[in-house]
Parts: sequence; C-alpha cells; structure tokens
Amino acid sequence: MIRAIIIDDEQGAREVLRLQIARYVPELEVVAEADSVDAGIAVLRQHRPELVFLDVEMPLGSGLDILDATRDLDFQVIFVTAYSQYALQAFRFAAVAYLLKPLRITELVEAVERAVHPKHIGGTQQKLGALAHNLNVAGQAQPRIVLPDTTGFIVLDVHNIIRCESDRNYTRFICVDQPPLLITKTMKDYVDLLLAHGFFRIHQSHIINLAYVKRYIRGKGGEVEMSDKSILPVARSKKEEFLQCFMAGE
Repeated sequence: MIRAIIIDDEQGAREVLRLQIARYVPELEVVAEADSVDAGIAVLRQHRPELVFLDVEMPLGSGLDILDATRDLDFQVIFVTAYSQYALQAFRFAAVAYLLKPLRITELVEAVERAVHPKHIGGTQQKLGALAHNLNVAGQAQPRIVLPDTTGFIVLDVHNIIRCESDRNYTRFICVDQPPLLITKTMKDYVDLLLAHGFFRIHQSHIINLAYVKRYIRGKGGEVEMSDKSILPVARSKKEEFLQCFMAGE
C-alpha cells in the first residue's frame, strides 16, 4: 500500500477525491487530510506519506508554501487545481503530475501511475523550482522546461532553445551555448507548449524558435538558416504561414 494525504481547502473536493481513490486506485491508502497550509505541514510531518494530492491555491498561502516548508521530507506530489488551460502550461513545462478539477477517473489513475513510477521519482525539488518560476507572471512569459534525458532530466529556459528536431522516438534540442540534447520523448509532446512561446513548426521534423532565424532562402517551400548555422527545410504547406510571422509587422 502507498500511503497518501489529501490537502485541499474544499471539503467537497477532498471527499470526491477520497472516494475515487478508494474505488479506482486501491493501492493507495489515504491516511490523513488537511484544509490549510499550516494543517498540511502538520499532517505531512506527522504521517510522512509517500504521495500527496495538493491543491495549489490555499487559504492564507499556497500549496507551494507547504512544499517549501517540508523540503526535508521525501514524497511525490500530484497537484489538484482549477487553473485555466493557459496556466496549466506551467505544470506541463515543469513535468509535474497534476489533475484538473472536476476530476476524471482516467486522469487520476494515469497521474498516480506517473507519480509513483520509478523513472519519475527523483529531482522533485528541481521540478518544483521550475513550477514555482512558471506560475509567476514573469515565468509565464519566459518559462523553464524540464526535459527528460537518458540520465535523468535537464531544466532549461525556453528562450535559450534554438530549435528541436525529431529523431525517431526521441527529440534533439539545440540550445544556446551547450551541446545538443537528446530527449527521451517524441517531438509531438512539445509542439503545443513551444508554439505558444515564439516557436514555429516549419516541417514535420523541425520546430524552430523564430528569434533565432537568420535568413530565409526562397524555394518551393524554401529553407531557413538558424543562428547555429543549420539550414532547415520549410514544408510547402507551411511556407505562407511562416512568412507571415515576419511580415506581420510591415
């Protein structure tokens, strides 16, 4: 059994989650609940669970305040939030498990599997640091992204990514002032995140940061030269939309 705690200021939300866990995730045992920052810190120190379901917005503080006060404890976190889809990018960039209210059974089961799977355990503080940054107003404009590689994961400022390219079941990230990074996820896992922050998918295999485009070379689709001196093809179907990115200000 995996010992779990629910920390949420809404009693109804706690009751729904507790019942869903009992029915659909029987490997979890909910050993305590809390409805505030102070109560959450207290139950964490008393019960020392393996897994915590944590609401982000709490009375007189934040769920992140609870995590900051219990850094000496070792547990996995699943955030439970009513944030908008835009704000959820902060969670996705930080590669942390989260559930969106109202809860869905399939997402609950998947979040638990992800949180307790051995390959996701570790590096919690770095991921939470990226999340705290991304939830700030400045962080929403310039987020940090957590990228899993073959040895663990890497935390990057998104604006330092020049481009990324598909490499079968992996993605190669080319960034400012460091060697290429081979990331253990497919490029489709990053498309929506990156396109919202100044990136453009010029080809099925290439996403580029428009800030690092140096030159466009005409052709059927054309090619772009990037700041790393790479020359990449532009798909014919993407040519017009790509050129509009640079003509919008004219």
